[in-house]
Amino acid sequence: MEKSTIHLTPFFITVDGVPVTILEVLKTQLISGETHYHVAVRFNYKGVTSRTVSLHVKDMKELVNKLKIEVTKIKLVDYAYGIEEVRRQIR
Repeated sequence: MEKSTIHLTPFFITVDGVPVTILEVLKTQLISGETHYHVAVRFNYKGVTSRTVSLHVKDMKELVNKLKIEVTKIKLVDYAYGIEEVRRQIR
């Protein structure tokens, strides 16, 4: 028997201390039978809300990994150039 999980969007998760809003999840089944998801997310880093970012993932584990990568990029820009540059880039 298959286990199903239902989440009503939008829902919120925290990745490395940064709140992330999951706005929409679209399920796609490829001709090969593989299931992929298109996920629309927004980051809220130090009070700056990003524009909507679309991620293409296979499962929840890959989603979390890709979110960690995006959060790391934002933190790196903040560390190197400051919050004003983060605001300029993610808005």
